[in-house]
Amino acid sequence: MLALLLGCTPAPSDPNDTAPSTDSAPPATPSGTLVLCGGGGEGDEGDPAAWSAVAYHRLLDAGDVSGDGRLRVAVVATGEETGWLPDYFEWLGADEAFNVRVSSRAEANAADLATSFADVDAVFLKGGDQGEYYDAWNGTELESQVRALVDDRGGSVGGTSAGAMSLSEYALAGGNDYVSADVLTDSRTDYLGDVSDGGSGVHADFLGLLPATLVDTHFVVRGRLGRLSGAMALAIEEGAPEGLLGIGIDEQTCVTVSDGVGEVNGVGSVSFLRPGAEPAVRNAGEPLVWPDLALDRLTEGWTWDFAAQAPRLDAPPDGAEALAAAPADAAQPAEAWSVEGRRPADAERFAWVVQGADDADGTRTGTGSPLLLDAIGLLDAHDSDLRGELDESGFRALYAHPEATVFFVGVGGTLTHDADRPELVRIGGDTVAPMSTLVVSATSASWRSLSPSPSPADGGSGTLHAAGLLGLRLHILYYADDTAGGWDMVGDSPAP
Repeated sequence: MLALLLGCTPAPSDPNDTAPSTDSAPPATPSGTLVLCGGGGEGDEGDPAAWSAVAYHRLLDAGDVSGDGRLRVAVVATGEETGWLPDYFEWLGADEAFNVRVSSRAEANAADLATSFADVDAVFLKGGDQGEYYDAWNGTELESQVRALVDDRGGSVGGTSAGAMSLSEYALAGGNDYVSADVLTDSRTDYLGDVSDGGSGVHADFLGLLPATLVDTHFVVRGRLGRLSGAMALAIEEGAPEGLLGIGIDEQTCVTVSDGVGEVNGVGSVSFLRPGAEPAVRNAGEPLVWPDLALDRLTEGWTWDFAAQAPRLDAPPDGAEALAAAPADAAQPAEAWSVEGRRPADAERFAWVVQGADDADGTRTGTGSPLLLDAIGLLDAHDSDLRGELDESGFRALYAHPEATVFFVGVGGTLTHDADRPELVRIGGDTVAPMSTLVVSATSASWRSLSPSPSPADGGSGTLHAAGLLGLRLHILYYADDTAGGWDMVGDSPAP
């Protein structure tokens, strides 16, 4: 029904498609410890306060699970080896750390691999290309040894960037350079495929150490909220549970999972994304449409309960603040205007502007007339080289104005407003390459927090800090008919 309201027609069903699971039971969590990091440069050896020192040290928490009296860490990758990471783990307390280069399936099935891993207590997967990892390691002795370390011995496995993405049950590992703009323009973009065999780029037969999840990294710096949503929509269509949890980890930020609880540390944020009641609409050649996803954005000190599928509120980090109910939305002016994502100057049509803002809270009042009240606009939000800074700026503005709605409008997105329905913002696309718009509402947010350190997406001013917001709603919207619906500014919901 929603697809018809949006001016889209559902994609024809394929009798060979696997129906999504409706099992609502919470997924099991691994017996060992998982450390998933979003990439970015590590701190200096000798600096105990660095984000990497805190997170990577958690890899050693389980201790000597092999029982040989020594704590040993294997640093695994397909590419070039250096001695830096092994030295770093030894500085953190490992008795021995060493590189294991496994760049082919033959090497991943080497006869002596089981012997090499018999006394390993922790494995760390370096950054690289998760598509290469999948092609070289899937279904091999190496994969078996890593799984056995966690499942049989209660050891630890960590990874950064591609290494972290390889640990979720549903791994985006197709080898394509897939970005948010691709799926926001074409929900069935070829970039969601696998370059090796032409099949799906989301694989459910890899390491799979964190059940019912799909992990993405470099999340804010590379503006990957749309990308993660598109990969989740594909995974659910191909059989992942409808409650699939998307986890987006920013650079220099990690989530450590132990005993069913994920703890966030680092300078950025970790986003937890869950589908709502409405399914994604994925019509070939049309933008992705997916309303009502739950979005929780956690900064350092917050924890996530994987059984409850929710952030834990019993011990919020220092400085976190509970939010009161949002005030009533302002009546919108009954005047016509339009916004195009390819025209950054159109951001002046919104009540608060972040491009070029230098106020203490990162926003200033728009100069256009009339203004769309209770709204924040980010234009050219997905293609620009500044997309990471725009992404973080939008959420930082929501931190300052939780009564607002933020519109992330790409170069192919359009918004229109007219006098006959002043509460409605119509969401469409241009005639060249129409693109869906990401709409994030904070009116139901329950908590907010601010990272004490500048965000990895900060453009150099040192003033842009990652914002944590619990209880956001994400709506990915596109209406093919310009006379159709959009976003109800008074009702804070998609409108037919």
